[in-house]
Parts: sequence; structure tokens; C-alpha cells
Amino acid sequence: MKNIVTAIERTLAQIVDPAFLKVFILGILTTMAAMIATWFMADHLKNEIIFTHFDWQWVNEAFQWLLNVDWIFNIIFFFLMGIFFPPIATIFMSLYLDDIVEAVEGKYYADRKAGKRLGMGHLSYLALRLAFMIILLNIIVIPLYIFFFWLPFVPLVIFYTLNSYLLGWGYYEMVAVRHLGIKEAGRHRKSIRGQVLVGGFMVSLLYTVPVVNLAAPILGAAVLAHLFHLSLSPRDLETESVDS
Repeated sequence: MKNIVTAIERTLAQIVDPAFLKVFILGILTTMAAMIATWFMADHLKNEIIFTHFDWQWVNEAFQWLLNVDWIFNIIFFFLMGIFFPPIATIFMSLYLDDIVEAVEGKYYADRKAGKRLGMGHLSYLALRLAFMIILLNIIVIPLYIFFFWLPFVPLVIFYTLNSYLLGWGYYEMVAVRHLGIKEAGRHRKSIRGQVLVGGFMVSLLYTVPVVNLAAPILGAAVLAHLFHLSLSPRDLETESVDS
């Protein structure tokens, strides 16, 4: 718990850092552009779809009515965006996360800075893999959301548990692989799985708060960077020095 509190305090203290503000502005611009493009694409596809392959006329009419009622379309769209915004934002923000991790390490862990940046290619790969897992698993559990919709808080528990694990794992890996090998990073993550899960929960919670969700990837990367460094043991430090 001490590491989590320290990670939050240090992240908030650095929130106006020029590197954070730069990533925030660039990330918002690219993420919002992607969301606007997705909206127009979805609206265009809605107007282009013609349900003529059903044998029953009433089915065709029902689907056509659903498509023509804008508020129903809007509800469905924003529900899906609520689920899939984290992977979309993660993909675009990942292009700039090297700067966030470097800013965190430069200010608080200068003696343990990573020897090299991951680079846009590696970060994009990690972000796309994380986004794919988030999208796939959230699609798989959609029937659970629908089935338990009538039970208070159960869909929220499913959503936050699943995405807390995925986001904690994903953002942790973006930090840890700079210092440890894949195998050692996995071992270290398992040793602090509770902290990583709590960090992931904080990120997933931020993603559900309007406006604040635009900064969630930045804050998530910073918090997980702190948790990684604060939890390193002497053995981990030896492994890091060997790898570097």
C-alpha cells in the first residue's frame, strides 16, 4: 500500500511536467481525431446498411427502425466506445509513452534510468497487443454484461476486474521490459501482482471519468513506472545491471 500511495503522490506532483503536458496535448489530438473519424465511419455505415437478406419483413423493418432512431444508435455507439476507448487511447498514447517514462525516471530514479528507449516500433507492438487483448476479452464477456445487467454492480465488477488486470499488465510491461528481460519482468510482475492490479484498477477507473480519461494513459504509465521502481529488490537490481 505504501508503494501505491507514493506512486500516486509522485505522479500528481509531476503532472505539470513539460514532458507530461507535451504527451497530453499530442495524445489528445491523435485520440480525438481517431474518435471523430470512428464516429463518422460508424454513422456512414449505419446509413449504408440495408437489411434485405431476412425472410421476414418485420425483422427488416425492426432493424431499419433501430438504425433510423438516432438516440438508440448514439447509446449503442457510446456504450461500445466506453468499452473500447482504453485500447484506442492506449494505441495512440503509446507513441509518446517513452517520454513519460523517461521523465519519471529522470526525476526520481536517475541512477536507474533505462539504457535505451523502446522506440515507436516496439511500443506500438506492445500497445497493439494490449489493445487486441482488451477488445477481444471485452467482446467475449459482453454476454455476461447483458446477462447480469439486472444485478446491481455485477457488470461493473466484471468490467473493472478484467480491465484492471489487462491494463496493469500492459502498462507494467511497457516499463519493465526496458530494464529486465521478458522472463525476469514476468517473474517480478508476479511478485507484485497485487500492486500491479491496483495500479491497473486506477487506470481503468480513470478511463471511465469523462475528460480525465484523456490523460489516463499518461497517468497509468507514470504510476506503473513508479510501482516498478519502488518494488525492485536487490536481486532485481542485479539482474537489471547485468541486462544493461
